[in-house]
Amino acid sequence: MKDVELRLVCELIRNCRKSDRELAKAIGVSQPTVSRIRTRLEREGVIEYTGIPDLKKLGFELVSITYGNRTKNEQDAKLKVQKAQDFVAK
Repeated sequence: MKDVELRLVCELIRNCRKSDRELAKAIGVSQPTVSRIRTRLEREGVIEYTGIPDLKKLGFELVSITYGNRTKNEQDAKLKVQKAQDFVAK
């Protein structure tokens, strides 16, 4: 991943609701450059947007978020799910 792409992703992590113009100003490139990179990263699945509820208001006291790599290999995916289930069962 190029430096400008990484800086864009970092800015989106901080606030994915920023406009392309605001993002361009934050990372020091032009707005068309941000729009082009953002569109490509979205199309490639590098960037996905997810709504995150206020879990505290929903009554949760502890939240754990785990990130992992997605796989297109069904057998590998099943093995990962089994490992996770085994871990939780312990």
